[in-house]
Amino acid sequence: MLFMAVDYVSGVVVAGVFRRSKKTQGGGLESKAGFKGLCRKGMILLFVMVAARLDMLIGTTYIRDAAVIGFSVNELLSIVENAGLMGLPLPGILTEAVELLSGETHHTGAS
Repeated sequence: MLFMAVDYVSGVVVAGVFRRSKKTQGGGLESKAGFKGLCRKGMILLFVMVAARLDMLIGTTYIRDAAVIGFSVNELLSIVENAGLMGLPLPGILTEAVELLSGETHHTGAS
């Protein structure tokens, strides 16, 4: 939940202060985009709750753990992307990871 909060706040800063959001046409704040983001985060929490219940049924914790780790990594990548949109200097490996996972890589090698 901490990663979700940091991601949401950093996204609001990217849109409201820097006007560089990739979620809106003009890059600025839009209530509809913010509401969609909150709905997605709510769905993530519901997904984790379902995963935890499945674990309770079968007596394990790995389904919940996998869901939490997967969503946490996704939130962390979004936080890194937001930091980059704010102009924060990021190590190349982090920007490459964000580009790779968001499908923004530009293949420069011969095909």
